Amino acid sequence: MTDTEALPDTPPKRSGKGRSIAATIVYIIAVALLPIAIVAFWAQRTVTDTQQYAETVQPLAYNEQVQDSVAEFVTQKIEEQVDTEALVQQIFGGLIEQAPALKALVPVVSGAIDSLIAQVVDRLVRSDAFAALWGTATTAAQQGLLAILEGRDSGAISLQGDNVVLDISSVIDAVKKGLVEQGFTAAENINIPVADQQVVLFESPQLAQLRTLYSFTKPLMTWLVFAVVALFILAVVVARRRPRMVAWIGGAILVVGGALVIALDIGKGMFVNSLDGTPFEQASTVFYDTLLQFLYAAAAVTLLLGIILLLVGLYLCQARWAVALRGSVNRLAGKIGGTIPEGPVTRSGAWVAQNARWLRVAVAVLFVIIVVWGGQLSVDRTLIGGAICLVLLAIVQVWAASATAPRAQDAEPVAA
Repeated sequence: MTDTEALPDTPPKRSGKGRSIAATIVYIIAVALLPIAIVAFWAQRTVTDTQQYAETVQPLAYNEQVQDSVAEFVTQKIEEQVDTEALVQQIFGGLIEQAPALKALVPVVSGAIDSLIAQVVDRLVRSDAFAALWGTATTAAQQGLLAILEGRDSGAISLQGDNVVLDISSVIDAVKKGLVEQGFTAAENINIPVADQQVVLFESPQLAQLRTLYSFTKPLMTWLVFAVVALFILAVVVARRRPRMVAWIGGAILVVGGALVIALDIGKGMFVNSLDGTPFEQASTVFYDTLLQFLYAAAAVTLLLGIILLLVGLYLCQARWAVALRGSVNRLAGKIGGTIPEGPVTRSGAWVAQNARWLRVAVAVLFVIIVVWGGQLSVDRTLIGGAICLVLLAIVQVWAASATAPRAQDAEPVAA
């Protein structure tokens, strides 16, 4: 890119104070909306989309830590309602009266019953039946959470007093059925209180904040992130010193990405601490990471995009080192272009040089498409997209230079 082709960094002679103020206002609005847009885009992709939510959390059904947590919780709740020693004494009471020595076997038999309960529960949570049950339960939970966020109260997740709770009665019923099938018919009489069949997710004060954020972002969840991108572009177009604005935008995006990573880590610590000492303690980390995996990827991509835009803005600015660097790039492109034999490529080079700016814009659009394609953000794909676009920009630079670059054969002396 030649110095004259770089984004203009010299203010016009006429006062552009109004443009600077307008660009600054648009820039501030875009920066303020950026973190909200990222979270809203994650919510739209993960929380409010039932199919996407199910696909996100379904692998947890096969996670060993989640299986162990569910097994421990269900086993604990069932054993709390079954006094196995009293049950054994009730069943074998007559025999114990006739042969008091048999009383010593009561702890052994009751231990065997506890072991049977644990085995049935463990076998259930590691079966395909549990995976299907998990899919049904998580889908119902997602729909119940949406109902709560929208002010309704229904589904597997409900609002009870000051707590938002998850109903796992379907899992407990499946375990009871499995115990009966194993011959432990006494499981039919297990009656676990409703309160013990529910897991507290978070408290109402947190729910009020989530409802406020949800009501604000719901109408714009899909398009808010694209609106923020449009605002950033508008800020660049309006700005008097466009390279400087690009650098400022890159710096802001970099800060937002870093803040988002810090906020995710803080939230993770709070979530894990809230389940400390419960059966779900060991599964808290993997559940948090799985549910917020898209948001983690978005934060990483945001950091990477911030670095890229910051470097682009610095490269295009009018600092002495930037001008020297662009000059070196132009000379290198001219040397490479001079090695291209005359033909269709060199003849079309003049057209490429005239439309180089629009071709670079097309490359930038291609980069955006690669990054957001399919709605799944990825650091690897962002890096690959950046490498592809860098190669395309180099091709445009060399192609444009090939039309005017001196040929090596032109420099050779003509033989007498």
